[in-house]
Amino acid sequence: MKHFYVIANYAKPHTLFCVQEIKEYLTAKGAECVIAGPAASDNGRYHYTDTGRIPGDTQCVIVLGGDGTLIQAAHDLKGTSYPLIGINLGNLGYLSEVDQENLFPSLDRLLMDDFFIEERMTLLGEIVRDGQIVCSDTALNDIVLTRLESMKMLRFSLYVNDQFITRYNADGIIVATPTGSTAYSLSAGGPIVLPTSNLFVLTPICAQTLTTARSIVLPDNAYIRLIVEAKDGIRMLHQAVSFDSDNVVSVHPGDEIVIKSASDKVRLIRLDQRSFLDTLGKKLSR
Repeated sequence: MKHFYVIANYAKPHTLFCVQEIKEYLTAKGAECVIAGPAASDNGRYHYTDTGRIPGDTQCVIVLGGDGTLIQAAHDLKGTSYPLIGINLGNLGYLSEVDQENLFPSLDRLLMDDFFIEERMTLLGEIVRDGQIVCSDTALNDIVLTRLESMKMLRFSLYVNDQFITRYNADGIIVATPTGSTAYSLSAGGPIVLPTSNLFVLTPICAQTLTTARSIVLPDNAYIRLIVEAKDGIRMLHQAVSFDSDNVVSVHPGDEIVIKSASDKVRLIRLDQRSFLDTLGKKLSR
């Protein structure tokens, strides 16, 4: 690789210094390195960069920050095929491949094309109201139906491939990708699955039941519908759908949240051949 584009979360400590180090190092090695400006979109179209400003010959997008930064950068780049690699300036860093202490050896491996690429599935979610799609967005980690400020539980029904499955009284439900299985879904008691799998993990949040409300694992060709219901005849307006904990959209009783596998894949550069479970154990033991 000889053509790099750098996206950075300048809210993280030492980010500017790290960006300068990367540019100087790659340039000294004969590579081209373009730095995205720190200004975010003022109309919500993107977080860190406008894809129209990325040079067409870019071979690698380097993302400095934590997992949240990488997820937002991947959202910015949806519809493109640029591979991403994360430099972890945050905490756990399940997605970010490189720690600061391994920065320069990792850049050398990129320059020598010593890496492989993993493709991660994403979700497409649509909010349907009165037969019209009022919101459509994608997610790398998860799409979550959740309550807002109110402490009242939600009532909603789950359909899979147009077949009724169950009705929940709960704080919400998480529909996660394999990548998202180590995020909010894990905290809610959901299973961990290999990130390169192609499936959905559905995990209810604090469901009101005398038996354990289990997670449901579905193939990636499943068609999921969540229908928000009124509770006790009251049309409550304290629920919302979040896409990767970022884009949060209020929903009303009667709204349907339709979720399926998106056509876009996120391409992540990997340098480490260690198994995912080995990496997971080390991350969780910190």
